[in-house]
Amino acid sequence: MKPSIFQLVDKPRVTKNIFQLNKEFNFPGELSLEIDNNIKVIKMFQEDKNAIVVLNLTFFKGRIFEEIPFKLEIEIEGLFSWGDELENKSDRLEFLLNKNAPAILYSYLRPMITTITLDANLPPLVIPLMNFREQNQTK
Repeated sequence: MKPSIFQLVDKPRVTKNIFQLNKEFNFPGELSLEIDNNIKVIKMFQEDKNAIVVLNLTFFKGRIFEEIPFKLEIEIEGLFSWGDELENKSDRLEFLLNKNAPAILYSYLRPMITTITLDANLPPLVIPLMNFREQNQTK
């Protein structure tokens, strides 16, 4: 096995983390988790062969606060680079930036979200794996 020509440079950074606990919420047993995601490729540097990709997750977006256990919006960004092999393969590069990069960033967010909910003395939330191949995104 050899390393991919598409790489995350260093480690990603959290750029937004807003959490509000609803102290009055009574858990009814099962609760349907609602996650809204937004993916952005915000800067592409073709000469340097890298781009910044941002993944934003919002939980219970648009819901009345009294009806949910918490509000959480968290955003992470990472710098991704690629090799010369992708120079004339714009479709492949688009796929990597819009599908693979968010999936990589998502893997960093999952344990953060578990920790945030655990630190709020809630049952630890382990968010499900996502299929980013079927996701829509904005640029």
